[in-house]
Amino acid sequence: MTQPRPWLRPLFLTFLTALLAACQSMPDPSPFTREQIAALQSEGFIETDEGWELTLNERLLFPIDESRLQPGQGERIAKLAGHLISVGISTARVEGHSDSTGTEAHNLKLSQARAEAVAEPMRASGMTFTPDQIVGRGEADPLSSNATAVGRQDNRRVVVIVTP
Repeated sequence: MTQPRPWLRPLFLTFLTALLAACQSMPDPSPFTREQIAALQSEGFIETDEGWELTLNERLLFPIDESRLQPGQGERIAKLAGHLISVGISTARVEGHSDSTGTEAHNLKLSQARAEAVAEPMRASGMTFTPDQIVGRGEADPLSSNATAVGRQDNRRVVVIVTP
């Protein structure tokens, strides 16, 4: 029969204690605070591979070939921006989209104007943007089929993306 090694047990316990301490001191993997995550979720943002995304595709956000916000939407967007700023989120990426009606060049320009239209009330509420954060994507990334009126309507949208 083998003799017990009295030094092995304290060594094992020391190793186990160090391992547990390391697990407890691991930082939160999210670059956002709990308060920021709660604010994003309460506003309807969804966590994706790109960051936290909010798709503003409420019915008729933009009528066909229009880039002006509908009445009341500017106030809603400004309120959203105010909420984000209140938790320390002061910038985002704003991506405009279009349906496939019209030429590709026209849709790219239209989607840029839609992104600018949404960014403006956010900017007025205190958010800051660099030029590359307000982007028109044209018809390149449809949510729905452009073969139907409902699908085209879904594709006339703006997406707000918050990243660390």
